[in-house]
Amino acid sequence: MSAIHDTRPRAWTALLDDAGARRDQDGIARDLGTLPDDPGADMAFACDHLQLLNLRGPDAATFLQGQVTTDVREVSAQRSRLAMHLSLKGRGLVSFRVLPAEDGLDLLVPATMAASLQEKLGKYMVFSKATLTTDTQRVVIGLSGPNAADTLSGAGLPLPRDQDACASNGTITVVQAGSRYLIVAPVEDALDLWPSLTDDHDTGAADHALLADIADGEGHVLPGAEDLFLPQVLNYDLIHGVSFNKGCYTGQEVVARMKFKGQLKQRMRRLQWEGDRPLPPGTVLRNNGGQAVGEIVVSVLTRRGVQALAVLRHDAEGPLLVDGLPLGHSPAPLPYALPEEASASH
Repeated sequence: MSAIHDTRPRAWTALLDDAGARRDQDGIARDLGTLPDDPGADMAFACDHLQLLNLRGPDAATFLQGQVTTDVREVSAQRSRLAMHLSLKGRGLVSFRVLPAEDGLDLLVPATMAASLQEKLGKYMVFSKATLTTDTQRVVIGLSGPNAADTLSGAGLPLPRDQDACASNGTITVVQAGSRYLIVAPVEDALDLWPSLTDDHDTGAADHALLADIADGEGHVLPGAEDLFLPQVLNYDLIHGVSFNKGCYTGQEVVARMKFKGQLKQRMRRLQWEGDRPLPPGTVLRNNGGQAVGEIVVSVLTRRGVQALAVLRHDAEGPLLVDGLPLGHSPAPLPYALPEEASASH
């Protein structure tokens, strides 16, 4: 198995395998035998596609503040933030969610990008009193649907009260991320919790979690799409993932210039299409004339076809083609308004 699979606690891996986990080439559990269906349904899903990294030490917050788009000072005991580490061109190399921790910070990163983040931040960490290590003792469970809050309360878990809020009982942390909750727990607690969390919920794994991300309009930098997107292009300026007054970080000048002097020519949107053809991140989307008009951010095969997030130029019209074949897409709603659409309607 891959190095990603090797970081998973064996007892947790065994639980998912016993539940029928279908794993990909990286050893990530994509589902538990059933494709995702409705992102608004009551679901409990193992976020096997996420890896927790521990940023620890007296300089942890100060170090990260100089490396990422978000204002790390806003990550308190009751708050989390999305963040992106950029290239000098201002494009996203890795994205993740920053969580508070007792002696530093926790970084919740796509598992396929964890090693990349460790390598990139490690280059700058040499002169800081901080360390970044892989957490092999905790796992992440997601909950979505109208009864998710009641399920948390029924399981005796702390309940965050608003968007991006964190609540902790000292051992388990619960984050409200969009319309879903993320539970970060030691594997022993996760094993105990799983039966109660899944009692009144359908169960799933990575693809179910990604479908919830798509419904919430939360896109991440995944392999194949590195160094492509400004944070605003992935709508991070709309979901508290970029600060324009925090000070310097790598790529900050480009991001600020686009905010104050430029005009974004593209934004991430939600798409759907029939069939069984999910597309890898970074897949180029073209118009009838063969011109590139966008790229795939993430896509997931569901029982009703494919759901996706894709970056599209504002002037993209007509069908989208991949390898010369029409995708047959239709737009789907995001839970937030894009500024360009709001201004166009006035």
